Amino acid sequence: MSWTLNKDDKLKFMKQMGMWYLQNDTCESIERSNHENNNIAMNCCSGTPMISCHYRDKPSVIPCHDDVPSMDKGALSYWLRNPLLMTHNKAD
Repeated sequence: MSWTLNKDDKLKFMKQMGMWYLQNDTCESIERSNHENNNIAMNCCSGTPMISCHYRDKPSVIPCHDDVPSMDKGALSYWLRNPLLMTHNKAD
């Protein structure tokens, strides 16, 4: 898990690390205690992680390259800085 100063960055890190299962932003507003929303909530949950890249210079479950901004100014892609990760990824 990441240590962040705000919820926005924490959500981005969770999505980038494959720890996010809500299909869209509308699903975030559903009240957990309201049983009438149960069917809506079930439609919001994905069986697989909803992965998206937000920072190319931070760890991720998929390669995030130049088309994604870096969190630290001028930093290279996490995947390009760690050649062993690219080798391991190709073996899969």
